[in-house]
Amino acid sequence: MVNIRREICPADKWDIKCPNKMTPTRIVIHNTANDAPAKNEISYMNSNKNEVSFHFAVDDTETVQGIELDRNAWHAGDGNGKGNREGIAIEICYSKSGGEKWLKAVENAAELTAKLLDERGWGTDRVTKHQDYSGKHCPHRILDEYGWDKFLDLVKSKMKKASAVKPAAPSAPAAKKISVIYQVWDDVKNCWLPEVTDLTDYAGLYGHDVCAVYARLTSGNIFYKVHYKGGVWLPEVKNREDYAGLFNKPIDGLMMRTDTGKTVKYAVHLRISDRWLPFVSGYDADDFDNGYAGIIGQEIDGVKIYIE
Repeated sequence: MVNIRREICPADKWDIKCPNKMTPTRIVIHNTANDAPAKNEISYMNSNKNEVSFHFAVDDTETVQGIELDRNAWHAGDGNGKGNREGIAIEICYSKSGGEKWLKAVENAAELTAKLLDERGWGTDRVTKHQDYSGKHCPHRILDEYGWDKFLDLVKSKMKKASAVKPAAPSAPAAKKISVIYQVWDDVKNCWLPEVTDLTDYAGLYGHDVCAVYARLTSGNIFYKVHYKGGVWLPEVKNREDYAGLFNKPIDGLMMRTDTGKTVKYAVHLRISDRWLPFVSGYDADDFDNGYAGIIGQEIDGVKIYIE
């Protein structure tokens, strides 16, 4: 039986940790990448001022809830995408070192997941990975050691319903995958770096300012523009008809859109603060949350792009 202890985030932190109302549509599974127990994970989340949050932490002895299930949390790395805005986040503890405590935490997390599915009449098709939203290799120990399918089977075994997966309605043929191929101009090496496809890598080199971006799709058109530090947004370019940027002018903002009917997701790495910002999908210089990737005034040294 799942016993949930509530240590809900203080209301004065909601604007940082869970600012938006949420109607959940899925569950997102994470591994913590450290060896702290659930109570410590929630306590640390509730005490700091970082825009990082999750609904549950589960260890070998208890489940602790930190965010109400009708509020969003920042955990999936997809900005205002479906992971962050519609996903119930479950962090599985003790995943750095593994071992018996971690295996028990996995079992408890599967039991919690089954409970949430049963309560909502959902099947295991609603259980997703952090990796599905940002490309991050998470839940890493489940993926590398335990096995994702094995975890889903464990969840099914703990569900009360006769069938853990609802029969799927007939669906149309799967849409053809569209990939984005892109590269950046390195201001230190003074050259174009190798092309990158989707999230197989990032374009750039840490510590080297990006001055220009080239991008194209395997099908359809991509449009994009950049903002250079101390300057303005430059004109939009299409595919590889031109590049976006000016040599020797580091960029601090990037906007992208596509006419394919799909969503282009993109993120940048900031050189000075040495961190990746969340993926965004908008195209609006006045929308500081989702309209563009970057922080005006802070040089970019890495870019990631994919089509959802």
